[in-house]
Amino acid sequence: MALDNNFIDDLKSRVNIVDVIGREVSLKRAGSNYKGLCPFHNEKTPSFMVSEQKQIFNCFGCGEKGDVIKFVERFYNLSFMEAVEKLCEDNNIEMPQHGGGLRIDYDKYYEINRKAAKYFFDNMKIHGNEGYAYIRKRGLTDETIAKFGIGFAPDGWTGLYDHLHKEGVSDEDMLKLGLVSRGKKSLYDKFRRRVMFPIFNTTGKLIGFGGRAVGDDMPKYLNSAESEIFLKKNNLYGLNFSKKDIDDNDKAVLVEGYMDAISLFQNGVRNVVASLGTALTENQARLLERYTKNIILSYDSDSAGIKAALRGIDIIRSTGGKAKILRIDDGKDPDEFVKKNGKEAFEKLIDNAVPSTDFKLSIARKGYDFNDDRQVLDYISKAVPILRSLGPVEQDIYIRKLAEEFGISEHAIGSEVRTENKETNNRQRFDGRQKPRREKRGDPDEDIRIELLLLAITIQNTNYLRRLNDDGIEFRTTLGRKIMSIVAAQSQSAERGDVENEKKKIYEALDPDEETVTRNIWENLRIGPDDEEFYLECRASYRSSRYRDKKAELLNDMAVAEKMDRREDLKSIAAELMEIEELIRKG
Repeated sequence: MALDNNFIDDLKSRVNIVDVIGREVSLKRAGSNYKGLCPFHNEKTPSFMVSEQKQIFNCFGCGEKGDVIKFVERFYNLSFMEAVEKLCEDNNIEMPQHGGGLRIDYDKYYEINRKAAKYFFDNMKIHGNEGYAYIRKRGLTDETIAKFGIGFAPDGWTGLYDHLHKEGVSDEDMLKLGLVSRGKKSLYDKFRRRVMFPIFNTTGKLIGFGGRAVGDDMPKYLNSAESEIFLKKNNLYGLNFSKKDIDDNDKAVLVEGYMDAISLFQNGVRNVVASLGTALTENQARLLERYTKNIILSYDSDSAGIKAALRGIDIIRSTGGKAKILRIDDGKDPDEFVKKNGKEAFEKLIDNAVPSTDFKLSIARKGYDFNDDRQVLDYISKAVPILRSLGPVEQDIYIRKLAEEFGISEHAIGSEVRTENKETNNRQRFDGRQKPRREKRGDPDEDIRIELLLLAITIQNTNYLRRLNDDGIEFRTTLGRKIMSIVAAQSQSAERGDVENEKKKIYEALDPDEETVTRNIWENLRIGPDDEEFYLECRASYRSSRYRDKKAELLNDMAVAEKMDRREDLKSIAAELMEIEELIRKG
């Protein structure tokens, strides 16, 4: 099967060469690079260098050099295609499935997005429009607008569609890239009356758009649909502009919104990136950690922002990074703060960012009266699980702090931290609020994790196979679908054994890497006495993930129906939206 060069580029952007080579070669950091003994010739003094930023290796002894695919080819004595397949298998990346050697024309999609971006940018340059007025009011200069390619989608139904149609772009490709939507009679522009932020990957290729409503249209932010070239969980906004500054500063500031990132960049704080309207993912953390392990989270101080920060801390720690939390007084966001106070003041906030453990403990403290000994003990009990997640040295530091603050012996607190119930140590309960903690690099993403949890309950109780079908739960990952087919077949077998034997049969049917991923989830899991509670929590997590994007699309379609006075469509969309919200609410 022929592979498009852009799939190869995407593969190399998603796989960290340091991780791949580090499994086979002992590497030590040397400045911004890594050094080790060359695996391709005998040497006593290390001359083998690996650049995490450039994603290449180079041996100054024997001259061997190249990218991650070249290393796998050379080290394992594989062909190019075999090396690509190994990297995909090892990192849970699906190979393109196009029969007859057909190739995905990534360049065509990038070019279509480029044409759309030019259309949006040309509209932004018409200075009388409300998009330009909005952006200027937010304090962005013409130079910044041009650098980030910020555009404007006017309030029309087919402006972009007509433009791309004249450029020879097919309806199918416009739909595939999420630039237009399909109505009952015709196609119409998905983005209307929105400031448009082009989204680039780290190689500078335009993969999608984020649109911010100028008026009261909902949703306030709307992203391109996920496509062959755009997966939100694998990309960060602005990293193509800021990666060098992040590497130079050895720290990155992660903000929530496009405007926060752009405003900070314009004001001289250039080691900044933004998430793409989603909670931080492991893939995003790993991508950012190619340039620095030090990540400073700057989220809103409301409950949603605190929840996102807590989750972000766990993600960053699980992927080998170090997290801190940046706090801004008076509820201001980074955009407002830097415009009012300037670069130096914001950099002072960066320097004073709170270590992740201090932040977690400060959140845990809320609501306790420390003049009441009983409440002190309750707080200590709440702090113990936080300390358990730390390394031994860090544990000692925080045990000492708690002991000094509350007059409790270090030995007593240390005993609580370091002594866990045997059952808790071997199995971890999943209750929808505290998800199984993942500590190793390369652990599965959220979709795989949720699917494996749902499959675990079907092995314990086959009646839940029917529940999955009744509740409309579909498995979207290759591993999930594979195990589901095995479980379904086992449920019909007259030789069905106990739960552990059934799991053993599944492990035997999986590839080694698939078995590792599955074991990491199942063997650290305790379903508990209540199957139904466990299932409902898993179902709620599935629906939250599955329907979030669908809800945004429906809100956009509703706005269209309202403006076009399509009352029948409006009723239908409203009913579907209510159904989605009810499903999410019920869990």
